[in-house]
Amino acid sequence: MITALWKLIVTTRALGWALWLAALQGLLCSGLKAQPVSQQQLAGIWIGVHSEWDTDFFCPLPTYLQLDTDGTYALGLVDASAAPIRSTWAVRDDSVRLDTIRYAPGLVRVVDQQLRIGQYYPLVFRKFTDIPLDSARTVQTVAGRVWQSDGLIIALYANGRVALEDLTTRQRSVHFWQLVRFGSSVFLVIQGNQYGRDGGYKPLWQLTQASSQQLQAIGWNGRTVATETFRFVSALAPGDSCRPAVFQPCDNCFTRMWHITQTGRTAVGHSLWQALKKHYQVRTQPGQSGLVRIQFVINCAGEQGLFEVAGFDEDYCPRTFDCTITDQLLALCRQHLPSDMLSYATDQIDTSPRDAAISLTFRLKDGQLTDMLP
Repeated sequence: MITALWKLIVTTRALGWALWLAALQGLLCSGLKAQPVSQQQLAGIWIGVHSEWDTDFFCPLPTYLQLDTDGTYALGLVDASAAPIRSTWAVRDDSVRLDTIRYAPGLVRVVDQQLRIGQYYPLVFRKFTDIPLDSARTVQTVAGRVWQSDGLIIALYANGRVALEDLTTRQRSVHFWQLVRFGSSVFLVIQGNQYGRDGGYKPLWQLTQASSQQLQAIGWNGRTVATETFRFVSALAPGDSCRPAVFQPCDNCFTRMWHITQTGRTAVGHSLWQALKKHYQVRTQPGQSGLVRIQFVINCAGEQGLFEVAGFDEDYCPRTFDCTITDQLLALCRQHLPSDMLSYATDQIDTSPRDAAISLTFRLKDGQLTDMLP
């Protein structure tokens, strides 16, 4: 199963790591007492909801898990963009085996028509009910229109782009959309970012009804799995802009797990330090001593955003520096980053540019720059 999991890691990183961690729990956790599950409870098709990394941090699972009564299973992507993993499963002695991984009692459980695999970072699936829908007619109904539920606005552009706006945070992001058939059902699959459709899946929506004025869909609404009603708002004109409202990272889920890149004692850090020393013009200000840390994100296109500034005095206690210092450091970081800073946003699996979190820490003495820490 480890080899099969690796294939899914390459196909969709968020899914792969979540599955790997859930499998690891099956190896490390044993003897956990809980109500046992039966083969009859588990048999059937389950649609991925998300992996739970924290109480308010969820990563969508664009997957299905089909557990057949003959002891075989299939784990695949709902949009069929990768070949499914196929193997065997069994329930024995209150434990569940998927392929070669045995999950201790309590690590696989069914609660309110939801399947939860794992304890600390559980994978959550919902029981699938096949609801027939005409996919061609549904595409004609939804494309080129704006739809709104109580918490979300979905603008489905005819060219395959989609804008999502959270009505609570008012954040607006841009992705790609498609309708896919799964069984006799139709799913709205939203993925990618403003530059391309690879990876970055958003929660799946299974459409159950579609008319010119109203859509109904089953999916994760940010709080629970529910049937949501989306009302028709307006039609989209061919020339309407589809852009994010603010800076948008390219990776849509694991933003909290970005590796913080320290650049102080590198060639990139040296180039940045030389530029800062050349352009930094704050006069001597007694008492303005300590550390200023600036953190931000460079997305896959080299755009910068999500800047955060923190100050610390010489005893490393939080403090606020004069804005003439912090504002100038921010401006210099925006204007004088070396062009090869984006090379940090790569990894061993996919060497194309990805989002990277950058952390820069400067030491000041009476308002003057004295060092950039590693």
